[in-house]
Amino acid sequence: MSISVKTRKILWSKSGNRCAICKNPLVHKMELENANFIVGEECHIVSSKENGPRGRSRKLKNYDEYENLILLCANDHKLIDEFPETFTIEIIESIKDNHEFWIESAIEKDLHEYIKSINNIEFLDEIKTQSDIEVILQNSHFYFFDFSSLKNDLDKIKVSELFDDFRDYGDFYSDLEYSNKTKILINYVDFMKEMNNKGIRFFGKSIIREYKFINTSKSKYEVSIIIAFQENVNPLSIQKGKLMIKLPDDFTPKL
Repeated sequence: MSISVKTRKILWSKSGNRCAICKNPLVHKMELENANFIVGEECHIVSSKENGPRGRSRKLKNYDEYENLILLCANDHKLIDEFPETFTIEIIESIKDNHEFWIESAIEKDLHEYIKSINNIEFLDEIKTQSDIEVILQNSHFYFFDFSSLKNDLDKIKVSELFDDFRDYGDFYSDLEYSNKTKILINYVDFMKEMNNKGIRFFGKSIIREYKFINTSKSKYEVSIIIAFQENVNPLSIQKGKLMIKLPDDFTPKL
């Protein structure tokens, strides 16, 4: 079977002539030729071939229906097919749903503001060294910590105490002597290694977000995100040393 004309029209109209990942237009005007150049590709979420990307991991009556298609540029098509462990069915469907909702809402919303909030998905690097911790915390204005995947209550208490220390370290970073910073970071890494032996890994990054407070204009602030993750809870969330998380839709970091 092949993709029908009707299905193509539905897919392109709901996608708004934009790639669902990078948001770039998929039809370009070639001025010299006075013609349109199409760079969009109709991509299968589940391949009909067993050895294809996410191949036959879901039985479908027709693999060419709109529900199993997403509209992408050639680069992002290659990306999702070369990394099927990262771009699972659920992730791609979420990207598609969020993109189509954005198309419906974009007329009334500022493009840049909406792109920041559309998926709220972040890929966090694993924290292993003193430098990893320092880079994430040294310029932070706000913090977002999470250990919800942990099962043992004692581990939760210990990790929450570590996160309290992280916040203090970030708040007083500029006041600390270099030797004290080094001693503190060594203790952090030693503790995290103990947790690693129990299957608890730490991931994080520093991101920039815009916030507006009472009597102030909107400004950019640095937010430190650190997650303690029990790897046996959902091991597929970790790919190539990175943890993929979806931040809460009402994501608000803490001071």
